[in-house]
Amino acid sequence: MSNNTPTPAPGWYPAPHANNEHRYWDGARWTDWTPESAAAAASTQPATTTETSVMAEHPGVATATLPGPETTTPPDAAKKKGLPWWGWVLIGLGALILLIGIIGAIGGAGASRTAAPIVSEAAEEVDPVGPEAEPVAPPAPETADVPTVTGSSVADARAAIEGAGFTVTFQPEGVADDWVVVSVLPGEGTEYTVGEDLLVLAEPPAPVLSLSQQNAVAAGEQYLSVLSFSRQGLIGQLEFEGYSTEDATFAVDYIAPDWNEQAAGKAQEYLDSMAFSRQGLYDQLAFEGFTDEQINYGLAAVGY
Repeated sequence: MSNNTPTPAPGWYPAPHANNEHRYWDGARWTDWTPESAAAAASTQPATTTETSVMAEHPGVATATLPGPETTTPPDAAKKKGLPWWGWVLIGLGALILLIGIIGAIGGAGASRTAAPIVSEAAEEVDPVGPEAEPVAPPAPETADVPTVTGSSVADARAAIEGAGFTVTFQPEGVADDWVVVSVLPGEGTEYTVGEDLLVLAEPPAPVLSLSQQNAVAAGEQYLSVLSFSRQGLIGQLEFEGYSTEDATFAVDYIAPDWNEQAAGKAQEYLDSMAFSRQGLYDQLAFEGFTDEQINYGLAAVGY
């Protein structure tokens, strides 16, 4: 109703907001009461003075307890009426759409976080930034020439080899600093990787001989060049030449020939001069001072 027109008295009127269906006007505002809902309520409530008035104004319409001007919605009507079935359907559909939207938003956010690295990796493979880096070759190992140390002492050889950047192993074990180097592996002058190990062979130094020892050695080598001797036989021969036992023994051990080969040579010398039985030749070699092992080696060498 317009505020510029007189306010109608409470009663049933066509309601503009409800397609002109009859609604109850309580004197101040429209209510939700319809003739049908009023009739239904009237069947369960006794008639009142207000109801009698309504019935008098609108014969044929069932009465019900109607609100006064100060009441907007009849309390009993709020309890009785409720929402129509299609209202509950709309509420349920709205809740379902809202739930689907929430689930979709959560799933979309998770997919975005998961897919981000994959897209980044693909972009890196398809569109690399800048030219492809060339592989860097490892630096060539440092090399140096193996120093020449043959003939030098072990102490001098160690200093030269380690000074060139190599490590060194001497053979045989237990070499002394005054031993003499006889060979180096790899060979001297070879270009070799710095830090690698070199194998050096050494031997004890030659003793410093006295004049008598030098002559005894020379005499012993002369005798061995023409005849075969046992160790004891050669010492005796040098003593016969006037050398002391010490010098003669030193010379024979210094020369150190293969005594088995000396036994074989002496056996052949006897057989070249005369015939011997095996036992006779054995006894002759024993008389020369050869050991049993040396005699048997000599006999086997000549066929006995």
